[in-house]
Amino acid sequence: MSSSTLDPAVPEPAAALPLATDDIPGERQSRWFWVSFTLTWLATGIAQGIASVAVPQLLKQWDPSQATGNLSVILTVGGVAILVTTPLFGRLSDRSMSRLGIRRPWILLGSLIAFAGFIVQAIAGSMIVLTLGVVLVLIGMGAVSMTVHTLFADQIRRRIRAIMSAVTGAASTIGILLGVSLTGAVAALGQIGMFLIPGGISVLLSLTLFLSLRDIRRTAPPPALRWADLFSTFWLSPRRYPDFAWAWACRFFMTASIITVTSYLYLTISSRFGLEDPARIAAVQTEATGVFTLMNLLMAFVFGVISDRTRRRKPTVVIGALMSAVGLALAISFGDIAFFLIGIAIVGAGQGAYIAADVALMTECLPSAEDAGKDLGIVALAYLLPGIVVPVFGYFLTKIGSPAGENFAALYVAAVVMAILAAVCVTRVKGVR
Repeated sequence: MSSSTLDPAVPEPAAALPLATDDIPGERQSRWFWVSFTLTWLATGIAQGIASVAVPQLLKQWDPSQATGNLSVILTVGGVAILVTTPLFGRLSDRSMSRLGIRRPWILLGSLIAFAGFIVQAIAGSMIVLTLGVVLVLIGMGAVSMTVHTLFADQIRRRIRAIMSAVTGAASTIGILLGVSLTGAVAALGQIGMFLIPGGISVLLSLTLFLSLRDIRRTAPPPALRWADLFSTFWLSPRRYPDFAWAWACRFFMTASIITVTSYLYLTISSRFGLEDPARIAAVQTEATGVFTLMNLLMAFVFGVISDRTRRRKPTVVIGALMSAVGLALAISFGDIAFFLIGIAIVGAGQGAYIAADVALMTECLPSAEDAGKDLGIVALAYLLPGIVVPVFGYFLTKIGSPAGENFAALYVAAVVMAILAAVCVTRVKGVR
């Protein structure tokens, strides 16, 4: 991609590796961009919060004895869908000739697909229809998430990537809390209210970035897309780019660790503390999400500043991963809600430290800005694959010694192991401090 193919003109990406310097291919943004960029991360968090409450609650109402297994099936199907589509969206966005730019069309398309998914979930009366709705929301928000990750390479300079990673990670975490709280607050309105009200808010917030982004525009057609190029959408050689591979593995294990907890949090609280009242379960989940968010925000900003000031990413990631492991171990070691909340708070602190450096670390391990969308699509696989792997293993882990699928302690043990593996993987990255 030469300077003649983009507007505004930028230096040849492959020549200067802008992702490892303070250069960016994008133009100067308005103040409104920074607000809407953060709001869009908030939107993706709200969508996650809705899914973590409304979907399992609906499944529990339909068939309590099969709720865990049915949730695993839905999460697996949804994971496969976004595993295929999100990297393709990234590849296609790099090649977009739209007058809207190379990223904005995907924000709009993703938001509309997600809204369609919320509508389908709101009227679902069966597992098949509910699964379709979940898949649409995941695909739509996957497109939006791909875009906001790519903007770290397009628009955000290296010197502020960690603090912006902290800000956006905090926004996503707050979004999850808002999604959980809003869904619980409107649960009395029934299935339609649970999905459409918070879902509509999520979609509207994501569209603010579409309106504010001064996007890069391609002015010359890209090279013809070959079949080999299409397959390479899902691959970047670990032998040629070992730092990228180790950073990818770190994100995979860390994401799998937290998804193991969040995907089954509603059912974990219900089973472990013997709660049946949906309002009470949602209240405890809101408390857990609240303490997680508070500590996440605090540590994200503290370690974001430290990471940018020292220009060191790896120590922050290691600290975050190990702190998460400690919190998970504490959360599952005692059958008391208070200890559970303390453990989740420590997990939140660890996640805050982790997200303060995670995006910065990944962008600084990318080969170049030329294929940032495609390569960040591969990065997306690190948090999409756990959406498939976790439900499959989660189904079998919860069945250990429990035919009803309620051995959630086994899930937390697996989550601890994966957090430790994440810490080990990041130490293997050589090109980033």
